[in-house]
Formats: sequence, C-alpha cells, structure tokens
Amino acid sequence: MSYGALFVGTSGQVQVDDNYPCYMEVAAGSYGDASGTVSVSYPAPVNSPNPPTIFVRPDGAHILRNMRHVGSAGGWTGWTAQLYADSGFTGVVRSGQYKAAALYLPRTGGYGLQVFDASNRLLFDSNRQVVRIISGAQTWSKFNYNGNYLSNWTTDTWANPYVAGSFVMASHFMASFVVPPNTAEMGIGFVNGNTKAQISAFAMRVGRGLPEISTFNWPLVMVN
Repeated sequence: MSYGALFVGTSGQVQVDDNYPCYMEVAAGSYGDASGTVSVSYPAPVNSPNPPTIFVRPDGAHILRNMRHVGSAGGWTGWTAQLYADSGFTGVVRSGQYKAAALYLPRTGGYGLQVFDASNRLLFDSNRQVVRIISGAQTWSKFNYNGNYLSNWTTDTWANPYVAGSFVMASHFMASFVVPPNTAEMGIGFVNGNTKAQISAFAMRVGRGLPEISTFNWPLVMVN
C-alpha cells in the first residue's frame, strides 16, 4: 500500500488496513427452543448494508439449520433457525449462546481510532468490539454415514476439532446442499454435547440408502 492505515500482528498477519473491513460485534445473548424453532431479536436494529454474521456456542448437543435473517439492509432485527436433536445425540441441551457481527457500520462518537476506505465506509472502530478469528478449516473429515436414519432418512456427518469456548460461524448454513438428484438440509452443532471435542456439519436427506456424500467444503470459522 502507498498510504493509509496498516496494523500487523506479531506473526505478520494483517489486523487492520484501509481496504478490508473488520467484523465488529453488534449483539450477543442466548437462544433457546421450546418448539423446534429458534427466534432471536437483537437489542436494537443493526444498521449495516449486509446481514450480520451469526456465531453460536451450543450449550449441548443439537444442530442448527435453515438459518434466516430477519429485517433488511440498514435494519436487521434478528434471526431464526430450526433446532434439531434426537435420541442418537449425546448430552442434548436445546439452548446456546450467540454473537452477531457486522461490516460497514455507522461511525461512533467520542475518542478513539476509526479507519475508513476510499468509499468512506467504516472498516475499523476502536469503540466497538472486534470479533477475533482463532481457528478454522476449509475441509471437513467424514465422521459418519447412516442410510437408514429414523427409517426414512439418509444422513452424512463431518467433523472438525472444536476450540473449547469458541463461537462457531453458523449463518452460512442458511442454504441447502445440493447432491443430484437430492437436496440435503444442512446444519452445524454438536452431536456429542458431553465432550464437545468436535463440531459437526450434519446433512439430512429424505430417503433410505441414498449414495454417501464423501466431501463437504463449506468453511469452518471459530471466534472468541
């Protein structure tokens, strides 16, 4: 870069510059389920052009899937999801904690440091909490395949090591995973809520004995 702001960490990683925004925390709290549907409302609408990214830390075993943002650009008010768990999971707890983080937020007042890009969008603000990425992966290890799940489903499960206490990005599990000619409902969470040693991606397809899905490459991101 020829001019601007550049902050580099002790390992050479770029922390802040004048080209790429930092995810800044806008809401945090708990979620729970009494009927299979999770519904979360933010304390105040989030004024960002793009929907916030949702990170979750389940209290025990369950899968969150079909996540949806509530609101619209400049006024995101919350999110919903389907919470799934059954007797095949260990240590089921139907609640958890969440963090929401957003980009290009309005500037704050008071003292501190703010960094803007060439379009005058806020990239970093020392008056806000920045979400720090502590681990992640691009590929998942296959954990299980069941062609006769609950008599009428085929399931595939992948896993990655879980960093204790971290929050896992979940909002990119809004979509389904298309495996021609079938579509799998995707979710993320713990299958074993007692050890919490692994975080899992869980796919369910209607039908018995469907072909196994061997690879899955949606990113895993863990933050604190």
